[in-house]
Amino acid sequence: MKIPAAKTKNAADLPDKPVWAVVGPEDMTRHQVVEAITARFLDPSFADFDLDTVDASALDANRLLGAWRTLPLGSPRRVVIARNLEDAQAGEIGKLAEGIKQGSQKGCLILDSASETGREMNALVKAADAAGVVVNCQSPKPDDARVFLTETATAKGVKYEAAAAAELVRRIGPDLWMLSTETEKLANHVWPETVIRKADVERLSPASPEDRIFAMIDAVCEGRQGAADSMLRDVFLAGDDIRGTAHRTLAVLARHFRLLWQARVLRDSGFTFRNPVDIPADAADLMLDSPNLPDVLKRQTFLAGKYRSQSERFSIARLARAFEVLAETDLALKGRAASVGDPQADMEMCLWRLGALARTAKRPGG
Repeated sequence: MKIPAAKTKNAADLPDKPVWAVVGPEDMTRHQVVEAITARFLDPSFADFDLDTVDASALDANRLLGAWRTLPLGSPRRVVIARNLEDAQAGEIGKLAEGIKQGSQKGCLILDSASETGREMNALVKAADAAGVVVNCQSPKPDDARVFLTETATAKGVKYEAAAAAELVRRIGPDLWMLSTETEKLANHVWPETVIRKADVERLSPASPEDRIFAMIDAVCEGRQGAADSMLRDVFLAGDDIRGTAHRTLAVLARHFRLLWQARVLRDSGFTFRNPVDIPADAADLMLDSPNLPDVLKRQTFLAGKYRSQSERFSIARLARAFEVLAETDLALKGRAASVGDPQADMEMCLWRLGALARTAKRPGG
């Protein structure tokens, strides 16, 4: 039996089932669902006797199943919670899946996992589906996150401007814990006012990983090497995986230089960047399909000044050298060329070499 997370808000309406699998990447939603299920079956007066919580790092399937089959002292069901199952050993998860099939008369087993990938986890979720209920807690879509922001802000006695809510979701992403924390911080900041504006979000909320990378790229292309190096370190500190962060950063960097190459071609053809649709005829056919600079400028006209000024520093020859640096860094990250140390060191060297091209230009245009 599968039900959406939204259907679990009222604990009294939850079906009387012995097994609940609460799975999905949205931590706050999983936490709320587990709390609702616990409230449905546990008498708070007997919480010391009828509640067991086990983390996956110490998971013993046989002991967990034994607790699940133990009769409650005073609650409708004995609640046993297995948290963070995505980190459990595969063998223990397999034992748990087999044990669920044998059932429990008065137990409520709550399986909490951020992921259901892998053969053993798939089998466990399938067993839970057959014996009880599976609640899927997927990350909310941007529109859902904005609705959550509105509800959270109302509960705190404030409200978001539409642009402020959109900007916060863009910066934070659909992480409900973070959105809730940021709303509380912003509400305290604007007090005694009751409206959170976009400027408040821009001043207090952390920039998105993409914003950090874009700011770093601008520093490189403007010859501000110290700032670029510092921003790159921040990018890696904010990332979860050093290799993934390096590849993602390089991809955004390469995209920027493809746009910058188009800007230089347009500049050399007499384009003034004042009107994005006024592309010289002899340059239009040289534009890339993706990313396409004229399309970018039509959507974000405020970027015209940046591409105009940065293209002054890079001649076509310098841009050709920049692409060589990017290609060599890509090969190093993939293990197909010599590395200077690790993925972060490779990216630091890449930025230094690109920055040198920007800094050594004798005059605008190279």
